[in-house]
Amino acid sequence: MPTRDDRHALACKPDVLIADEPTTALDVAIQAQILHLLRRLQRELGLAVLFISHDLGVVQHVCETVAVMYLGRIVEQADRASLFARPLHPYISALIASVPSARSAGRPRSQRLQIDGDPPSPINLPPGCAFAGRCPVAVERCKSDRPLLRTKSSGRKVACHLVDADQRG
Repeated sequence: MPTRDDRHALACKPDVLIADEPTTALDVAIQAQILHLLRRLQRELGLAVLFISHDLGVVQHVCETVAVMYLGRIVEQADRASLFARPLHPYISALIASVPSARSAGRPRSQRLQIDGDPPSPINLPPGCAFAGRCPVAVERCKSDRPLLRTKSSGRKVACHLVDADQRG
C-alpha cells in the first residue's frame, strides 16, 4: 500500500505518472528503492508510468515498451526485448554497443560501433535524417529526405530509410 507521502504526491489520482530521470546521480541502492516504489505505485494504483532516462540498463530493467529519441524525434519504438535484442535504427545499435558490459569488457574500443562527430544544432536540423551526419551506414537519401516513423509488420515503429530498404523489422 502506498505510504502517506506517496498519497500526497498522487492526490489527484492521475492515470499517468511522468518520471523524468528519477534515478540519475543516485547510488545503486537508492536507485533500486526508487524503481521498486514506481513499480509498486504502478501495480497498486493502476498507473501508467512514462519513464524518461538516459540509462539504458535501467530502461532495459524497468520498461515494457521503449521509444528512443534523437534530437527530439522518436527514431524507434518497440517492446523492450525486441529493441535490445535486435535494434533496427543505427543510432540505437550504436547506443547499445557503447554501454559497457561483461561481453564488451575484453573487446578493444575500436571494435565497438562508434558514433563519430557532433550532433547537428537542434534549432537548425538538417533536411533529412538528423542522425545522417553521424550514421555509419547513411546513404544520400538519408541526408535529403527525413524518414517518417512507420509501423513495421512486426508492430515495431522505426524512422529509417535503410530499414525499409533491407526489409528488416
